[in-house]
Amino acid sequence: MKSGDTVGAYVLEQRLGKGVTASTWLARSTGSVTKLNVQPESELDNSTDAREAGPLTAISAPAYVLKIFDIAETSSWKPLDQFKREADILRTLNHPRIPKYIESFETVIEGKFLFVLVMEYIQGDTIEAFISSGKKFTEEQIEELLAELAEILAYLGSLRPPIVHRDINPRNLIIRPDGHIVLVDFSGVQDAIRTVLYPGATLVGTAGYIPMEQVSGRATHRSDLYGAAATTVFMLTGRNPSELPMRNLKIDLSGLLYMSPRLSYVLDNWLDPDPDRRTLSAVKASGILREKADIPSEIRRDLGSEKKSEYIENSQNSSGAFWGGTYSRDSILGEILHNLEDKSEQRAYPSELPSNSQLKIQDLEPGLYIKIPKRSNTSMRGATAFPVAWIGFVFFWTTMTLRMHASFFFSLFSIPFWIAGFSMIKSFIGPSTTETELFLTSDGLLRKSSGFLSNSAQQCLLSDIQEAKVHKSSVRINKRYLKELAIKAKGGNITFGLGLSDPELYYLEKRINEELILLKQLPTGES
Repeated sequence: MKSGDTVGAYVLEQRLGKGVTASTWLARSTGSVTKLNVQPESELDNSTDAREAGPLTAISAPAYVLKIFDIAETSSWKPLDQFKREADILRTLNHPRIPKYIESFETVIEGKFLFVLVMEYIQGDTIEAFISSGKKFTEEQIEELLAELAEILAYLGSLRPPIVHRDINPRNLIIRPDGHIVLVDFSGVQDAIRTVLYPGATLVGTAGYIPMEQVSGRATHRSDLYGAAATTVFMLTGRNPSELPMRNLKIDLSGLLYMSPRLSYVLDNWLDPDPDRRTLSAVKASGILREKADIPSEIRRDLGSEKKSEYIENSQNSSGAFWGGTYSRDSILGEILHNLEDKSEQRAYPSELPSNSQLKIQDLEPGLYIKIPKRSNTSMRGATAFPVAWIGFVFFWTTMTLRMHASFFFSLFSIPFWIAGFSMIKSFIGPSTTETELFLTSDGLLRKSSGFLSNSAQQCLLSDIQEAKVHKSSVRINKRYLKELAIKAKGGNITFGLGLSDPELYYLEKRINEELILLKQLPTGES
């Protein structure tokens, strides 16, 4: 199909996107004679979904969005009944922030059997396009947009039966010229068609914005709460949530941004990996965000103590304030407190390893292999001066006591100092002379270390692993404690990476936690 083709009672004007199961077109009724001023189709990326191509030129004629499904591969006409039922449900929706679904029909074009869903065209930018253009939201705008989205979800949850959108993400939320949002691209028909035509295909949804229960095929209205929260994270950080660190299988926003207690409370509840713990209703969330309902006092106290030192560190924010580009009362407090923080505690989560890194990372099927070669710990260079001087002094003292024919027992006093000296040597030199290997698979974790001063191995089952976390070690150089990576597990932590640079450590933290999520989603017994 191409621009100018007729589909039913509509003329195709511009292709907005093309996905696995459908293509999306801007169209007008054949009764309209007004030509739309649109971008040439050749300028669009046909691999993108609807509206990823960016904003369209304003139009003067009534416009519609056609989602066209090619269902020629189905061997039976019975699935049409299922598609029509889903379309009929969409036509019953009546909300100012949901586009009107006009009609659905089937047709044959160029020998292809098509199912067509017609909906109202919504003028505006998607949230993704808004941020991609370099614009930013204020904290107040984000809270209002999330409150509006919560009202939409409350409406969908009030229907009988409730409707689950399944794919709430920045591309499916349009900001109208008046500043309000509209939720588009409901996945009911798409999901039904994908299930029939591609039974082994990935479920409807966008990576980073769907919770684990949806991956397992158990989407509920609480799955949409997660999508709304994940979209809010994108508005806050400008990054896909899958790129952010995880803690206990949950997006970890600590150290990345400072939020108001009300926003933090909503996100903390809705981002929980366990759907049963997403107990905050959409109605209550909307009230909290608009300060018409209160956060439980005990939770407010906890949030106040936890969030005092949190602050935006997104690289796109050159002002050093809240990512939205303006200072609210809360973000100003965040900046003041941030300036009092030890700069060494700031986190960075790079998308790739530094170019000079000696780390070796390899994907397994499934799993992850990590190798830390000898002498890759560049921050340890020059750190051995003190322990060497310590050993030299103890040697001098011991030698002098023996030459002076001092009491043998007096000489024994040097033993603790010898032990301390060799311990420091091991702590400082050990990482630079030790090769560490990690094997993270569906069976669990195996860590092997071999070197001049030590050889060791640790292992634990996958089910016993909680998360990977960068933390301070006991080794201190120039009044600063070095960092290392700890994999928290039952029975104790498995530590490694002492002396690696911060970008290396935080990259490893991110990769390991991402892999843990994937491995724990595998069916039992899969390898």
